[in-house]
Amino acid sequence: MAFEEYLKSKYNFNEPIYIDEIRFENYSRSWIYMQIKKLVESGILKRFDAGIYYFPLKMSFGDTCLDPREVVRKRYLSDGDEVYGYLAGLSMKNAAGLSTQCPNMLELVSNNESARVRDIKIGSQRVRARRSRTSITKENVAVLQFLDLMNVTNFRFMDDNERYMLKRYIRDSGVTLDQIEQYAGFFPAKATRSLMESGVVNELT
Repeated sequence: MAFEEYLKSKYNFNEPIYIDEIRFENYSRSWIYMQIKKLVESGILKRFDAGIYYFPLKMSFGDTCLDPREVVRKRYLSDGDEVYGYLAGLSMKNAAGLSTQCPNMLELVSNNESARVRDIKIGSQRVRARRSRTSITKENVAVLQFLDLMNVTNFRFMDDNERYMLKRYIRDSGVTLDQIEQYAGFFPAKATRSLMESGVVNELT
């Protein structure tokens, strides 16, 4: 199989391709770098940032661009069935319907971040990344995200709409009391205290 065909069999259009993750038969890294360079020069691949490429869609008005959020997702949140991060802070509140603010900065927690917290920029997207308190997996991501939400939110003055959205979020996430008991110890006491103040404990199974 030719190198270009191999890449197209693994990556869709506008999907981040990290050059460091490419393995092609027994060819060396320098050979792979050279092939990537040739594909970029021919316009088949486009460079997003250092070490990150993608196949653009060819449109009548020009080539499509890679969405920086897709790069963030693959680097910090998930890839296929593998989950290693989640949205946090105001980004999470917005996704859960607990805030109408649309944050310019994406906040997230990830296994792939070694710093306690740092601000970075990926393309045009500003990101605040934090290392996880414990290893994030597909099985525990919902409860860890929920406890993180409890830890950063004051529910004492929550209005009826916010309370409804929180209840819906709990139902949709499938978080259980057993899971909370298992992982609450990784978070400050404020997380469980906020849960009690939210008045939605009965929504948990």
